[in-house]
Amino acid sequence: MSELPNCMNELRLFLKKDSRVIIDTPEDYKRAAVLIPIIRRNNKCFLIFTRRTSQVSHHKGEISFPGGRFDEELDKNLNQTALRETEEELGIKHVKVIGKIDDILTISRYVVTPLIGLIDENLEIDHDLISTPEIDYILEVPVADLSLPEIFSLKKVTYKDGIIFSVPFFDYNGEIIWGATGRIVVNFFQKLNLLSSDCRLKIMDRESWVDS
Repeated sequence: MSELPNCMNELRLFLKKDSRVIIDTPEDYKRAAVLIPIIRRNNKCFLIFTRRTSQVSHHKGEISFPGGRFDEELDKNLNQTALRETEEELGIKHVKVIGKIDDILTISRYVVTPLIGLIDENLEIDHDLISTPEIDYILEVPVADLSLPEIFSLKKVTYKDGIIFSVPFFDYNGEIIWGATGRIVVNFFQKLNLLSSDCRLKIMDRESWVDS
């Protein structure tokens, strides 16, 4: 019998004591937060992503987690930012936040704080009722599939001013998850690697994830 709920509690306790990377806001940068939504389907873990439309200011057409910029008028903290944006983008109102992973910097000059949140496994997301101009469609990806080594690669990408970065890419059935979202997924798997072998096996369907 699956013990995924116990493993999610182990992940929560680990994140509570984990020394995650916290980045102070550099000059000319803004704060943002995203949610890594985990939902259980038939005793398997899925991550929920969105594909952005061509109408957004940054990262047009890319796959991302729900989230956005911290709004001083609407948000008391970054948790509220991620939850507010998740409700706006996915219509999900009830999320159990279990912790945060490492902050990252983006080329669009944001400091992004990723939260991990559990979604009610009985929730049915109506992909056809997306009304926000920011989201094209929703993508639910099994963690076990996303952790397959054959879909992961590191590629050299040249950004502005000729700066070259090694960027993680996940090719899931032709859906390319890369850039900031790819880096967040890598860090998510790095955190899972530090759980007990039993939980790693139950969540990822493998003993460990190797990003090489």
